[in-house]
Amino acid sequence: MTNGEVAELAGVSSAAVSRYLNGGYLSEEKRQRIAAAIEETGYVPSANARILRTKKSDTVGVILTRADESAMSGVVSGIEKYFFASDYGTSIAYVGDDVKELSKTMRSLLERQIDGIILVSSAPIPGDMDLYLRARVPVMVVGQHVRDLCSVRFDNSGAAYDLASALGCTPESRVAYIDAAGRYRSFGADRRKGFLAGLERIGLNQEHISVRTAGFSVDDGYRTVSELLSKQADFDFISCATDTIAAGAIKAIRERFGSSFAARAPRVSGFGNDPILQATAGPIPTVSFDYEECGVKAAEIMVDQLKDRTVSSVSLVLGYRIVGA
Repeated sequence: MTNGEVAELAGVSSAAVSRYLNGGYLSEEKRQRIAAAIEETGYVPSANARILRTKKSDTVGVILTRADESAMSGVVSGIEKYFFASDYGTSIAYVGDDVKELSKTMRSLLERQIDGIILVSSAPIPGDMDLYLRARVPVMVVGQHVRDLCSVRFDNSGAAYDLASALGCTPESRVAYIDAAGRYRSFGADRRKGFLAGLERIGLNQEHISVRTAGFSVDDGYRTVSELLSKQADFDFISCATDTIAAGAIKAIRERFGSSFAARAPRVSGFGNDPILQATAGPIPTVSFDYEECGVKAAEIMVDQLKDRTVSSVSLVLGYRIVGA
């Protein structure tokens, strides 16, 4: 079945069928005849042909670059919810921390004439920036700020500052901060800087602060904190850059001090308000972000740019809540 055959059945021109399929102007009479012919024949227009004709796929690529189930599922849920309501599809790819795979995936999406790209938790490879700008395809970054690109992120530094201020530490408290390894600034430098600034405001003795770095997994957090406690165990607080790291920290503390968490055991704080951690380890001080709202806002900005045929650098910073402190 072709446009021409639908046109013949409806008694209109092929051009009229094309205008109908592409949302162009038609008289109501012709529109009804074409709709009836399509329903009668079950005609489905070729997506490839439409892309070649309109230079649009009505699809946005979403690239996930960090495995954090709670955060990622919330962001993706918000993105898909808004796109579905706006008649856009998504092409989702997970590339982990592989820089080469990220670059390869983005180039592949551009070659497929994807309408836009959303990067979750990472930033484009610097060497690829010229390619994106030349392609005039909107690129959205979720979780970080990147110059010349749209971004939606949380105020990680402010949240970490307020969390440190809410823990009830005194100038003589002993605190360890477990930083997040890797190239994700929002999960590393921003949170670390804000947390240490919060401790400084309290007047905490700098000699009583220890900073360590761990990967993103529970096992990474467990190994890092186990090693830390083997050298020094008199911490009042062990604060972690993510709830996943905090889960590993809690495991290490229970192993050393017992499952009952003796009075001398350090308390733990996290970042992200992961529901699984809260359910299994009990409430801990942490920061709650609305990840689904983040996804919705990212998709909303992307759709606005696609409809306006513009590529700009809108930057949106979302709020947070301190819970459990």
